[in-house]
Amino acid sequence: MTDPEVRPATEDDAEALAAAYRSAYAENRRLGFPAEAESATANEVAEWILEHRVLVAELDGELVGGVRLEATEADRVKLSRLGVRADRKGEGVGSALLDRAEAAVRECGYGTVWLTTPGDHPYLPDLYRRRGYEETGTYPLEYREYDEIVMEKRVR
Repeated sequence: MTDPEVRPATEDDAEALAAAYRSAYAENRRLGFPAEAESATANEVAEWILEHRVLVAELDGELVGGVRLEATEADRVKLSRLGVRADRKGEGVGSALLDRAEAAVRECGYGTVWLTTPGDHPYLPDLYRRRGYEETGTYPLEYREYDEIVMEKRVR
């Protein structure tokens, strides 16, 4: 198995990344945690690429996942839209994306990366805890049947 290559996204990646998100987030809907990313269009993803820092992962030259970074405060960056195509999960793509995203946050001089995730999700909170993220609060979602938790990690 080859290691995923992680690189900055370009507008040319929008269609393949939107398809990867739709595949990745379909599982969350089945588990009862729907998200906007499951219906992402190429136009929406192209806007994310233009407005934020987006990284993509490729395996064997094929785009299989991505993650979005957004500076929210002077020393904090929000990590969101982490997704790996369903047929490529378990191949280290998510870990590679998280590694590169955390390194990018650190390289840009920020101290903390934060994210939100469903607190009752069967594996996501534990995945982030294993990577050093700590729960710091709740993130109410008025438009969903569930709330999320806020998790943070110091990167420097």
